[in-house]
Amino acid sequence: MSVAARIYKHPSLRNSVTLVVVMVILVEDGGSGPDVSDNGGLTLRNFCKWQQNFNPSSDRNPEHYDTAILLTRQDICGHESCDTLGVADIGTVCDTSKSCSVIEDNGLQAAYTLAHELGHVLSIPHDNSKNCEKYFGELGRHYLMAPRLQLNKTVPWSECSAMHLTEFFDSGHGDCLLDAPSKSMELPDGLPGTSAQYDLDSQCRQVFGKEFSHCPKTLEKDICSQLWCRIQEKNECFTKNESLLWADGTPCGVKHMCWDGVCLTEDIVVRPKVPVDGNWGSWGPWGECSRTCGGGVRFSYRDCNDPVPQNGGKYCKGQRAMYESCNIQECPVNELSFREEQCMKYNSYNFTDEEGNLLQWIPKYSGVSYRDRCKLVCQARDRNEFKVFQSKVVDGTLCEPESLKVCVQGQCISAGCDHILGSSKKPDKCGVCGGDGSSCRKITDSFNKSKYGYTDIVSIPAGATNIDIKKRSQRGGIYDGNYLAIKKADGSYLLHGDFAVTYMEQDLHLRGIVLKYSGSLTTLERIRSFYPLPESLTIQLLSVLPDTLPPKVKYTFFIPKNLSYAKTKAKLSHHSLRPLLTSQWTLGDWSPCSKSCGFGWQRRTVECQDVEGGSSDQCPQELRPIDIRPCGDLPCPIWRVGGWSPCSQSCGEGLRSQRIFCMDYTGRETEEEKCDPGKRPTKSVTSCILEEC
Repeated sequence: MSVAARIYKHPSLRNSVTLVVVMVILVEDGGSGPDVSDNGGLTLRNFCKWQQNFNPSSDRNPEHYDTAILLTRQDICGHESCDTLGVADIGTVCDTSKSCSVIEDNGLQAAYTLAHELGHVLSIPHDNSKNCEKYFGELGRHYLMAPRLQLNKTVPWSECSAMHLTEFFDSGHGDCLLDAPSKSMELPDGLPGTSAQYDLDSQCRQVFGKEFSHCPKTLEKDICSQLWCRIQEKNECFTKNESLLWADGTPCGVKHMCWDGVCLTEDIVVRPKVPVDGNWGSWGPWGECSRTCGGGVRFSYRDCNDPVPQNGGKYCKGQRAMYESCNIQECPVNELSFREEQCMKYNSYNFTDEEGNLLQWIPKYSGVSYRDRCKLVCQARDRNEFKVFQSKVVDGTLCEPESLKVCVQGQCISAGCDHILGSSKKPDKCGVCGGDGSSCRKITDSFNKSKYGYTDIVSIPAGATNIDIKKRSQRGGIYDGNYLAIKKADGSYLLHGDFAVTYMEQDLHLRGIVLKYSGSLTTLERIRSFYPLPESLTIQLLSVLPDTLPPKVKYTFFIPKNLSYAKTKAKLSHHSLRPLLTSQWTLGDWSPCSKSCGFGWQRRTVECQDVEGGSSDQCPQELRPIDIRPCGDLPCPIWRVGGWSPCSQSCGEGLRSQRIFCMDYTGRETEEEKCDPGKRPTKSVTSCILEEC
């Protein structure tokens, strides 16, 4: 552990990380320890579950630890081979149920495996990962996070490792590490090679087995840099990893000993090395602005290089980057928001529907967790499918459509309506940035009529702000056959057109703004929007069943004082029946509904009769009542596609699948038999690789 701790003190990591041992548990009886096998992934799961028995939940407890490490002599196998030396999940350090790693104990070299797997727990990927190659190209094989370790101890960490750890800490995912432990164990400061316990023969036995000893025919170039071993008295010599260094302090000649793979004189190695603490250098120039208008962000950086930490000295603490707003002028009137533009870039990628048509991607806000607001989560238009295209949106993107906060390096930062970070300016109820609310007037009213079909409630003009439409059923239930609908000026529908009803929460995108719809599976159905409406809209009531109790609808919005506004009179879908003096329409009883759920049909007889009950042709055809109507007490259960399952392998190639389930009208999972088997979606299975083993 002391070797690993020294590696994490190296300035090439560009972060201040101190490894502290809080507890050591020696398991001598296999029955009392975790279930260990050659299956690395399974052993990791078993160990993670087992270690929770010893970790107090409170961070204040002196025996609480942030990560657990299992050292075992068991030969660990990965997905494809048994060359695996360690396994760990990535980025789990603050998740007490998953912050674990399993290390194959092959002697002193296990220190480097331990440091490598701990890097994964701290969200550092392999140096040959796509993300590393994207930013840094091919990094070579001599860094600690290379898939196969050939460590150059003078510069153990790559630029990619430093970048990922910095991002992990800056995003707050490592905040559980900020508390210094109140109880710890002292790590030895002596060099292991100076102890008889770790002479060259012992180092060989630890790596290869009891029957091995050091090979006396070591070439001069391999002294200290490559450990060669042989089976007792045999001539053939073995090594592994192409980077099997002799332990620091191992004698390599008269008054010489090994240090970082090099044979040096004893006085150089053992001479006390004065730690040199690092200090920040000067701030660099401001970088490029992330946006051309609408409030971008630019950065300036400084490095811990005045001086660079040496000999285990402390790395600099404090702010390594500062940022400021730039290009704060308003953007030209656009049909798309900045986040919509980012999603739209993926329209040309090879994402298609069942018929081969390219999917159109729009931002997804509903159902996205608070901590994921600054990820680029996009949803296929008119579908439930969504994807996380980027772990971070472009700096300066709004966190949410109704918020002024903007994303900076994946974090939501407060800003004002003037597009300046840290500004307290807010739009007033009229939508004027920093205004006093005197430039607009409030429009509010209620509505409680219904008729089969669509009925106009209110027309909202372009420029209206802070729109809030609420609908409650008379009886306070969820399903009453009435729904809010939105019709655009061109006659098309933004919500609930063609009698098609959605039950789920939705984001309704309209020329750069978003209207939030609650979904219809709530006692309070609601439509809200905060920013000025780019075009006029008509709010309607859709009644899918006749003879329903009218709901209670209340609406509020603000319009500029200089905008003329006349209240819309409600337009009903059908004329009312009027009494006739000579002939009248006579109605039969409605038949039972053709379906027990969903939208079925009912029929009845409609006959024209005179006052004596005889057949007549004198009834006005324009007043003929309907003889067929939709019916159905509740929507039928429908198939839903859930999220992806975890990858079946913790490293190497595994499989993951999407869950298919049956959902009733309340949004709860129900028995699959209640859904139409002919409409069951095809289960998607895809390959996945969390990390190379």
